[in-house]
Amino acid sequence: MSKANSDSRRIRALKNFSRILPDWILTTKARGVLQLGNALLLQYGWLRSRREGKPIDAQGNPLPWITYPCIDFLRQLDFTDRAVFEWGAGYSTLFWSEKAKRIVSVEADPSWYEIVKRTAPSNCEVRLTPRELQSYVGVIEESKDEFDVVSIDGPGDFRPACAHAAIKHLKHGGIIILDNSDQSLITAQILRNADLIQVDFTGFVPGVGYPHTTSIFFHRAYSFQPLDGVQPHPSVAQPNPPWPDA
Repeated sequence: MSKANSDSRRIRALKNFSRILPDWILTTKARGVLQLGNALLLQYGWLRSRREGKPIDAQGNPLPWITYPCIDFLRQLDFTDRAVFEWGAGYSTLFWSEKAKRIVSVEADPSWYEIVKRTAPSNCEVRLTPRELQSYVGVIEESKDEFDVVSIDGPGDFRPACAHAAIKHLKHGGIIILDNSDQSLITAQILRNADLIQVDFTGFVPGVGYPHTTSIFFHRAYSFQPLDGVQPHPSVAQPNPPWPDA
């Protein structure tokens, strides 16, 4: 039996098991455990990400390899006319390509660069650099542009230098995203010391078995608007509608 068929059987079994349980069990703590498993494994797409070895949602759409709480926050914002710069190309590049006007991505792994380059749409500029600090960080300096979003998700030892460069090229009202911020403490301090407001999003990551932290650093003139004029948007696993206004 293939791994995909095996996973599909487990998913069906989980759903069917929850249907046949007696009501008295479903009113106890067991119900919460089943809801948790269904929400994370199925509705958020964690199991599919694990099975396919890539960060995707339940429908197979690309996600950044960052925490689900941070993804939920970003998904609700309007990036239609925004420019994004990211150190570390990949599924995040495809995620941003569907939301933003322009994306510039830097990658130091030649084989991975070729994969991303082939799949990235026309609004993405994917740049290959040597794994050398000045070349890697210097791409943002060459652009001479400012960006609404700057994402720092490249090699750990390059991140402090990336942070200094990101600060200089962050547009008024923009945001800087730092993944693995719980392991990038010096980089986080550099961004805080630039008078940016740090908000930490700790949680699970697509296909990964333990939580970590992704942080967003907000310019004090933060100016992003929510999609559809509503914020927050409900989680993909939220079963209940909004309460009526009092």
